[in-house]
Amino acid sequence: MYSTNISLALSGLLLCLSTIAIAGKANDKASLTPMTVYDDTVYPELIEPPRMLNQLNRDALQATGVSNLNGVLRSQGGLTLNQGSGQMPTGISLRGASGGQGLVTLDGVPLFANFAGFYSLSHYAPDALDRVTVTRGSGGERHGSRTLGGAIHLKTRHMQAKDNFLHVEGGGYDTVRSTAGSGLTTQAGDFSAVAGRSDVFNGVSQAQNGTERDNFGMTHASGNWFKEFSRGGLDASFYFVSTHEDIDGPGLILPSRTTRWVDDRRGRLSDETWVAQLHGQYDLASHWNSSLQFGFTQDRQKMETTSIRPFSLTSQLFMLDWKNTHRLALSEDNQDQALLVWGVNSQQQQAQGLPASQTVTSPNVRGELVLGDWQWSADARFDQADTYGDHQVFSLGANRSLPQNMNIWANGGTGYRQPGVSELMHPVFGNAALQGEHNAGGEIGWGWHPARGSELKVSGYYQNYRQMITMQLNPNTGITKAGNIQEANVWGAEMQSQHRWTGDWESGLNYSYMHAKNPLNQLFVPARPEHQSVFWNEVQLLQPLKLRLELTVHSGYWFDIANRLRARSAPRINAQLKYQITQKTDVYLRGENITDERTPEIYDFNFNGAAVYLGLRTGI
Repeated sequence: MYSTNISLALSGLLLCLSTIAIAGKANDKASLTPMTVYDDTVYPELIEPPRMLNQLNRDALQATGVSNLNGVLRSQGGLTLNQGSGQMPTGISLRGASGGQGLVTLDGVPLFANFAGFYSLSHYAPDALDRVTVTRGSGGERHGSRTLGGAIHLKTRHMQAKDNFLHVEGGGYDTVRSTAGSGLTTQAGDFSAVAGRSDVFNGVSQAQNGTERDNFGMTHASGNWFKEFSRGGLDASFYFVSTHEDIDGPGLILPSRTTRWVDDRRGRLSDETWVAQLHGQYDLASHWNSSLQFGFTQDRQKMETTSIRPFSLTSQLFMLDWKNTHRLALSEDNQDQALLVWGVNSQQQQAQGLPASQTVTSPNVRGELVLGDWQWSADARFDQADTYGDHQVFSLGANRSLPQNMNIWANGGTGYRQPGVSELMHPVFGNAALQGEHNAGGEIGWGWHPARGSELKVSGYYQNYRQMITMQLNPNTGITKAGNIQEANVWGAEMQSQHRWTGDWESGLNYSYMHAKNPLNQLFVPARPEHQSVFWNEVQLLQPLKLRLELTVHSGYWFDIANRLRARSAPRINAQLKYQITQKTDVYLRGENITDERTPEIYDFNFNGAAVYLGLRTGI
């Protein structure tokens, strides 16, 4: 409790300092930052959706200095990550909800989780990505996700010929990583390719009380192609990743006769993922653009331990997304506009060799309207599914621009998500009896951009979930499986701020509060901390030398559905010192979890201790 209070007091102090500093700049001349463009850069939407979001472009991804998405996303507000040892899957939730298919998307293709709410974020190298966007709240149709609390959207890297690069690093736990990428521009279009290899030769044991070292190896490759025509364009991309790693396994602990995770010299896990998409768009008329996207992803997991006989689970998804966009100017200066988008999204997923196949076809429509300082949006989706029946969902939103570069927004709506085949059929953590989950709720928020490079956003939200899908730990047996929580009320508040104090000093603070409880039994939803905060500073010490410090902290939470096993609060500090040799070349020294805070975030699993990495990044 004492550690929690200290951490929360520190977060509150940092919040006050950031707010005062921003207020001091209120009278400076400033302009609003550009609106965020989401998926179709050729034919973008009119408005930024009226909700909280975080977006990291290529420069921001590189500034974090981390080698995988776990580190990148830990610096983002409103997102809960529960991580074990460095390379194992990470539990993800946004505003209380997780997801087993679509919580993470790549180039618009919804990805499978390893099992309910757990994704291998370490499989997606920041070097291979152009953009990472975290959305929260209702209305994710423009992103290809059907999850209820928000989603994480990845965009593969698009490079020009001058963007060739090489990135190598080595360090803690005998880790060696290397990534290279190249771009090519021809009359046939723009081509990009990225490939890399990561090895951890002396990783920590997965089991919290284990002593055996667990190794990890990963190969990844990605590429994309883009060709623009006079009235349209084509783009295609793929991503491939293959991993092989040592794992631990379940064992019976006496005399309690509970199942715990223990060292297992026979434990092996391999995971292979393919993602591919082809997208084309064409202007049929001056106010009518039509687009079509084909998407495919396959995830194959093979696992064996001493107590789990070998198994293989292959999940496949085929997606077809057709959109028609009509844009209409309502004023001579084009400041007032209307947008109508309608189409059909169809997804078919299956588990090879198992009785699990489902198809859902969803006609959908979205409208956006800009009139003066007001912006309005509405969307609806009509699911027609062969397994889980028909469902209709909608969302409404409004945004109002205010003087002094401020705005207020509100949104509300409903959602529905049917469980993915990996949630249903995973031999260890799956549950074939899962029901689809529903939600209804809304959000209000306020934003302020007092100066270039500075922002402050605050929002409050409420969500009611029915049949929420979560991983559920039974404290009596130690067994964890996916299950439904009949009802959950989740409400909270989020704040994100960023301010450039001088040309050499920039800092940011994100804070979120979340109260997630089952009203039927008054028990808290597991793995949902009430308080989370991230505070970072980036300082140019000398012209070639830059220091970045980052503090992350969360309060305690419950591991189990019965609220009997408690996780402690955990403050952690990361640091990076970067020396810029030339405009395209830098060397860096990065320390992760330098406070060596090993408090578990997943029951019975280790958390990586302090580690230091030395790296080189250069353009070729």
